[in-house]
Amino acid sequence: MSNAAPFMNWFQGNVLSDRYLETILADWKGTGLLLLQAPLLAGLAVMVWGNLGRATSSLYFVMTLSMLWVGCMDGCREIVKERSLFLREKMAGLNLAAYLYSKVRVLGLLACVQAFTYSIIIYNYVDTRVAVGWIVIAMMATTFCGVCLGLLISAVVKRSDYAVGLVPLVIIPQILFSEFAIAEDDFQGVSEVLYTLMPSRWGYESLLEFADSGGSQLTAAGYLIPLMLFAAVFIVIAYPILNAQKY
Repeated sequence: MSNAAPFMNWFQGNVLSDRYLETILADWKGTGLLLLQAPLLAGLAVMVWGNLGRATSSLYFVMTLSMLWVGCMDGCREIVKERSLFLREKMAGLNLAAYLYSKVRVLGLLACVQAFTYSIIIYNYVDTRVAVGWIVIAMMATTFCGVCLGLLISAVVKRSDYAVGLVPLVIIPQILFSEFAIAEDDFQGVSEVLYTLMPSRWGYESLLEFADSGGSQLTAAGYLIPLMLFAAVFIVIAYPILNAQKY
């Protein structure tokens, strides 16, 4: 009979989640700054599009990019900042799947709060042409995808300042390879592939579809599926990277 340990240790996952949540709450200054990002970005968007009083396609792109940024900033330092502790606990039998689960679980909760705050502020001051419930769902999916991308960055780098420095390098391509830069039909070859692989594309197109009076809500919700797939891929890639690291 095999005595191999299970891939996922749920007991460890719950304990690690509780410990991580306590750490997040104890660092009220750092957590407060993270929570402050969403209302500040929403306020800036309202200052601009409040002049029009209604949403435009550019607002939808800004909303998507803002929440991707927020999520990425949430996760980009959360592994690397405790690298030494992680490696010591790994030597002592830490279940890697449980460790990643704890990060995703707690940061996912933080992302939900940020996305909800951002969505409510935008909805209350700009005619978004999208029901508030759908905005919240789209922003939550986008922010969560950003969190997982941030965790991947945090798994790759060896210093927190490197992680923060990499965030603009993954966000700027979201602008370059988007309809915000050139029309979709103008992307060809490698650029077309990269355009398809940009998470921002799917959150943006989802909001566009929700806003289209002739569009299908089911189709719009379907655009959020790639965001969840990207999030899963980022965590799957982070797993072997962390597994290979030694103390």
